[in-house]
Amino acid sequence: MKKVEFKNGLKGKGFTAALVLSLCAVGISAYVAYDGAMNRLQTEAPDTGEDNVFIFSDETEDVSAEKLNIPKETTTTAEEEAESAGLVFENPKTMPVNGEIINPYSGGELVKSETLGVWKTHDGVDIAAETGTAVASMMKGTVSEVKDDPLWGISVIIDHGDGVIGHYCNLGENLNVKTGQQVLMGEVIGSVGSTADIECKLAPHLHFGVTRNGAWCDPLAFIEE
Repeated sequence: MKKVEFKNGLKGKGFTAALVLSLCAVGISAYVAYDGAMNRLQTEAPDTGEDNVFIFSDETEDVSAEKLNIPKETTTTAEEEAESAGLVFENPKTMPVNGEIINPYSGGELVKSETLGVWKTHDGVDIAAETGTAVASMMKGTVSEVKDDPLWGISVIIDHGDGVIGHYCNLGENLNVKTGQQVLMGEVIGSVGSTADIECKLAPHLHFGVTRNGAWCDPLAFIEE
């Protein structure tokens, strides 16, 4: 009986075995390389002691202006702003006498003088009051001058501060103040007289004028500010 040799079959099996062994070797080499690389990364990376883990909480901190050192908002009133601008005075003001205004402030306009019969400005107000009626200082201040003016008669000039000067004219001879004296708001400085020749044809009254920074202004409007 004749033997049959399987040369090709044997050769095919040998090739397959060799291929399997090669793939195993490649896999082992890749694993060894990967494992070595990971070990090197773990060795070289700095240990921060913290895991990269973010924790979210529903609790929120109440952040206030005090914690952030933010100054609180302040509300400045119109009165405070006016005071800082020098438009409002610290002390209250009062009328020097109570009575009817028989001649108002002319505001620079020419008006006819009943006594002189000429047209001129009237730089104050004439307040009707009986002779002898007490005259008070409209604000606190310092008496800067006491005089007997040829036109306006016996007059007391008071420096009320902040550029405001009060002119109290047509007073009687008996005065309660002298030059340099400090007076308070409402303090009596004298009384209504009849010494102002420039207004002698008018009924008894106080001629009251106010200058602010050297310019005449309406005394009534000033007091009502």
